[in-house]
Amino acid sequence: MKKFKCLVVVFIAALLVSCGGGDKDKPECVTNSDCGDGRECKEGFCFDKEPEEEPETKPECVTSEDCTDGKECQDGKCVIVEPTEYCGDGIVNGSEACDDGKDANDGHYGGCNEDCTLADYCGDGTVNGEEACDKGTEGNVGGYNGCKADCTLDERCGDGVKNGTEECDDGENNGVYGYCNALCTGAGDYCGDGVQNGEEACDDGENNGKYGKCNTECTGLGERCGDAVIQRAVCELPEEETDTDAETTDTENTDADAETTDTDTETTDTENTDTDTETTDTDPTEPEEMCVVNELANEDCDEGELNGVYGHCNAECTGFYGCGDGKLQRENCEGYGEDCVVTEGINEECDYGVNNGTEYCKYGEEEQEGVTCKRCTTECKLSEEDATLSYCGDAAIVGLNGEVCDDGKATNGTIYGQCNAECTSLMVCGDGVTQRAGCTGYDNCTEVADANEICDGNTKSCKEIAPVFSAESEALCSECSSWDESTCQCAEYYSGNGCLSCDGAHFCNGHGTCTADRTGKTTCACTDHFTGPTCNECEEKYHLNDAGTKCIEDCHSSCGQASFLINPASHGHCDYSGDKGVCACDPCWMTTGVALVLPTFETPECAQYTPNVPGC
Repeated sequence: MKKFKCLVVVFIAALLVSCGGGDKDKPECVTNSDCGDGRECKEGFCFDKEPEEEPETKPECVTSEDCTDGKECQDGKCVIVEPTEYCGDGIVNGSEACDDGKDANDGHYGGCNEDCTLADYCGDGTVNGEEACDKGTEGNVGGYNGCKADCTLDERCGDGVKNGTEECDDGENNGVYGYCNALCTGAGDYCGDGVQNGEEACDDGENNGKYGKCNTECTGLGERCGDAVIQRAVCELPEEETDTDAETTDTENTDADAETTDTDTETTDTENTDTDTETTDTDPTEPEEMCVVNELANEDCDEGELNGVYGHCNAECTGFYGCGDGKLQRENCEGYGEDCVVTEGINEECDYGVNNGTEYCKYGEEEQEGVTCKRCTTECKLSEEDATLSYCGDAAIVGLNGEVCDDGKATNGTIYGQCNAECTSLMVCGDGVTQRAGCTGYDNCTEVADANEICDGNTKSCKEIAPVFSAESEALCSECSSWDESTCQCAEYYSGNGCLSCDGAHFCNGHGTCTADRTGKTTCACTDHFTGPTCNECEEKYHLNDAGTKCIEDCHSSCGQASFLINPASHGHCDYSGDKGVCACDPCWMTTGVALVLPTFETPECAQYTPNVPGC
């Protein structure tokens, strides 16, 4: 190519010379600068510069296999080619589980990891983040003790709400003393469960608070023998008896003083002094000042820690323990009979109770009147003086062995209001024994011809009286002629005196009031247009509303239901969603003008097709 260009130049130059043009002796140029840009001076002439030949180079690649991963061969060079689908393009492709885009694939909860695998999420079977639970997609279906679809806990023992078969649920307090147990199956440890728990000093269950049992706070024993307070079913303050005693004392003392004055003034002073001293020490009215009413108790005395100490109240709080209690206290009771009580440091020779120091001896059997014996002194020592043996039926109130009355053997146990056959009590209402002319079917009963008690001091199951009473409660005997039903606990949904008032909301479906008879049968008086035995129906011309909560007036029209078989193709229905029934036309139908005037007679409602309404 270069040679060809040179020949052309030489040829042109020759032509110029042959034509006589120019100065053949003068050169066109001397240096390249004489030729201008892009030209060069050769042999006195200016020529265009020849382009420099680039050196031949070896291609970087022939095929894409010659390139590293992620590049391909284009025009002998390895270039990076962005894939059309890749992890980070924001589109889930191929085996990708997710793809939130290159910048968002950061592993956040519920999102995507950098390698397009799922990050932690609700349903992956692992508790992550703020999840309360996670049993996997198939396991997060809710239900009791289950996990819901949003990984929150469903109903369960411990949520503080009583659900399903739970007996209770106190939330995080479950298992804590005084609350529901940890399984929600019932109350946990509490005062009244019958088991001593925690800091409880005692627990007698449902007996807490009763006489001789634990108190209601389970902090210790409640009212009992030994608390230094006298408890009795009846605490009578014997004002009349006190007056009588006072009068009697005055009379007796006056007589005694008068008699003694005639014989021996000095003796009178001595006897009166002794009598006054003894009366002060054994005054039976003094303990009554500390008496507290307790239906389950019948204490005669209570000196607390001194109970059972000789000369004080006995350990059972039933009476005095010492000389004068009618029992013999000795260090050794061998040969002294069953009434002897072993007592350290004491050796009584005898004890006839209130008859110590009197002309009577040990209480005996009937038909022994006139038998003599030794008197017992007030110090429980045998006297050298003889006395008369007494017995129940001798018509003398001796007081030995519990004798409190004695009307004679012909009267004892035969006349109501008189002494019983054992001389231990009058046969009256309140003696704890039912006296009747006939005792068949009665427990703890004594046949007395002129008596007809039905109960005495005992209790009877309220369920035996009437079914409306609960079986757990008891009725108390009232004046020996009836049962005091006010002490009975009413069965569920019953209340009032005799448990004859009943819950209308339960028995009458909340739409009436009810009364009950003694068998538990209820009768409902319905209100608000309800009727039926349990007020669950509506009166005539009334209809139950759609919500099922009240009776409202029926529709006062045929409401499109073809009255008198005219126009059976009518299209309407009664709407009971409001306060009364109204006619509502079906879609695309309307009430005719005539029907508005006489809707219930010749022309049914909803008989006219709605014009110009799309879809109709």
